[in-house]
Amino acid sequence: MAAALSALGAESQALPASALPRLRGAILIFIKTSRLPDLVRARRAGNLLVLDVHDTPCFKRRLKNARLFHGMLFRNRRQLADFGSARRRDVVIHHQWDPRYQPHAAGETELKAVYLGIRRSLGLWEKIPGVTFLGEDAFGEGAAGAAGSADVFARAREFNAHLSLRETHREQLYKPGSKVATAAACGAVLLTTPDESAREMLGPDYPYYTDATLPSVLDGLERLRGTLGGPEWRQALSLLAAVRERTTIERIAQDYLEYGRRLEEFTASKK
Repeated sequence: MAAALSALGAESQALPASALPRLRGAILIFIKTSRLPDLVRARRAGNLLVLDVHDTPCFKRRLKNARLFHGMLFRNRRQLADFGSARRRDVVIHHQWDPRYQPHAAGETELKAVYLGIRRSLGLWEKIPGVTFLGEDAFGEGAAGAAGSADVFARAREFNAHLSLRETHREQLYKPGSKVATAAACGAVLLTTPDESAREMLGPDYPYYTDATLPSVLDGLERLRGTLGGPEWRQALSLLAAVRERTTIERIAQDYLEYGRRLEEFTASKK
């Protein structure tokens, strides 16, 4: 994101917390977490502080140090409704897709399904027949694992269908729609739970929703197979194409710039 903002003419850098003492008058976005001394020091230096909560609400009942932030970036409307505050400038910005993903080359003669993620995030990891599981955990550890993880972007082109399964109640409420955006980036259909992010991004009429149970997922895969290339498949791809356009890193970077302007106006009005 820092590079995308710079490409739009904004001075932007990704920095470690150790760089905080030299920053003055900047908008600082903390990713998921923060340390109290860092926040106090940064505020005293005239910086505006923003928390990108990402998926923190899935695991925490409250957001740490919330009173010290001038604003927060939420990843769906439910996060904002449950954790937002009128005392700050809070906003929903959906997560962008990674530009290293490219449209798939799998064709539409055979269903080729993949789950992109990590083992600890899915109880059904490697338990769904006919689905390939790709992520850093699929390649082991060390240098080979790192190379394999990078290879996910290339291998994703082998699949015309993705899975997004939110298994717990809090995941269904608060997980960002990154898997929706990734499927859209790859031009693949998505078999997904009707979680808050998926419904927000794809709408209630998206044709391929499923429960996160194994029987329901298997039924969903059969539905994908039976409608491959047909009207429902085309409907799904059309909805995902709109998501793809809306969640490019360039569009999301523009959202960040607009948010920065509104944040500065909001904080100025409070003085």
